[in-house]
Amino acid sequence: MPIETMLANLRELTDDDVGYIDLWRQYLKSVGLSLHLQIDKEGERHLQIGSPADPQIRHRWRWMHFLVRDLDEVEDRRPLLIKLMQREGVCWDQRPVNRRAVTAAMRDFLRSEGRILVTPDGRVEEGAGIPSALLGGTDDEAAACLNANHAFFDVRHRFKADPQIKRAVQMLGHKTNNGWWVLEAARA
Repeated sequence: MPIETMLANLRELTDDDVGYIDLWRQYLKSVGLSLHLQIDKEGERHLQIGSPADPQIRHRWRWMHFLVRDLDEVEDRRPLLIKLMQREGVCWDQRPVNRRAVTAAMRDFLRSEGRILVTPDGRVEEGAGIPSALLGGTDDEAAACLNANHAFFDVRHRFKADPQIKRAVQMLGHKTNNGWWVLEAARA
């Protein structure tokens, strides 16, 4: 699609920042560019745009230049994009891992009816149904459940947190017949 058409379509979404960001990301992907968020050791957030090294790299960078310039024309768009990407976990988070914070986040996540899994090939995943605190709990119970989940997913995106989580699951959890490790709070 010509860059002029992309920019015209994006301008139609001036009152819808979330719709704009979604379409902007689709356009970036459509020209073969990738987008990642990097959080450095000091907590600074940086958008990283990548491209395959092929004969069309110059054309891709032309589209990237105009798309990024359009993104930055409205002050709040870049921070919104960064926030959405961090929430989705599309980031390389290099902030140091606080082992106590990881343990506390795991404990609170498990108490809020979360389940931590290690796949047969060694990947850490989460699984569980909808916690009862969200379905029928008080406002305070629901807020505590949401806070526990947010804290756990925040540490999950930290560089090198998964090895600690994996060790804990394998030490404290149980192994299923199909090779998965499962750690969850005991049900009453």
